[in-house]
Amino acid sequence: MGLPSCETLFWGGVAVAGAAVFLMAACCVIFYVSGKKLKKRLEEEYGKPYC
Repeated sequence: MGLPSCETLFWGGVAVAGAAVFLMAACCVIFYVSGKKLKKRLEEEYGKPYC
């Protein structure tokens, strides 16, 4: 008693989309934190930018 193939594809797609959203949010957090650290380090080494 399993799901029909069309429902399996639908719920599989929903699961993949959910995983993609979760990974996108995780990457955004990681890039935000590492970007702040990199900006601070570059300002210490080279000073603040003119622009």
